[in-house]
Amino acid sequence: MKNEIPKNLYGKELSQFLVSKLSTLADEIVQDKEQLDKFAEKWTNGLKFHNYSMNNCILALFQRPDSSLLAGKKKWSEMGRTVKKQDLKKPIRILAPIKVKMEDENSGKYYFALRGFRYVNVFDVKQTKGKKIDFGHSDKVVGEVRFEVMKKISPLPVKVEYEGLSNGSVTPKVIRVAPKENEASMVATLIHEIAHYELGHLTNNFSKKAKEIEAETVSYLVCSYLNLKNEKAKFYIGNWGGDAEELADRGKKILMVSEKIIRKINKAVLK
Repeated sequence: MKNEIPKNLYGKELSQFLVSKLSTLADEIVQDKEQLDKFAEKWTNGLKFHNYSMNNCILALFQRPDSSLLAGKKKWSEMGRTVKKQDLKKPIRILAPIKVKMEDENSGKYYFALRGFRYVNVFDVKQTKGKKIDFGHSDKVVGEVRFEVMKKISPLPVKVEYEGLSNGSVTPKVIRVAPKENEASMVATLIHEIAHYELGHLTNNFSKKAKEIEAETVSYLVCSYLNLKNEKAKFYIGNWGGDAEELADRGKKILMVSEKIIRKINKAVLK
């Protein structure tokens, strides 16, 4: 994924380039088993630092494949580290949302609306020097994640019951998961069904195969984060080829849903 940002881009043009490039990179990652494995390994081993999104981690890896811990110059300074002089002109460009304060015409209440993205500069820990830091992944869920925890973060009620030979299913009102001795398998199935719901599969007209590929890719990423093996997901991901056209530009959505589920799990576990 190593590449460089054109040196003649600045301001809005640079921001637009990053937004466009992100869409391409996200599709490339979720459609290739090898790239997905590499990204999942980076993600689970601590790249997500200072609450950066999956999308920004992808942009960081695009520019610097050996990225491990990211922060802005000011944040590094607060942690007792400074950016090396030779690296000041080699920032990693990621995206920050532009939000505008708006007033609701009906209620009179104020809210913030997304108006696009702007690029910001961050630096990898290897570009800094100074005080030693803890390289831990402070918000990562460690150990087993119980099925009961997963039920708490589900957007729909969860019923554990058999439904023919199906591992699970989802409707606008309920998610069903077949009871099994292997609780990890039930967790993976529930993540898969939650993904169907969050990806909008109950209302869009994608083919069944495309929906299954997307949902299982989300399950694979989330299970990787939770240290749960989900080897069967690789068989789904391997089928991307025939549906590449239908699933074009869906990479960012898949990553967004994966991250949304992970954040909900972390919040539930820390309560």
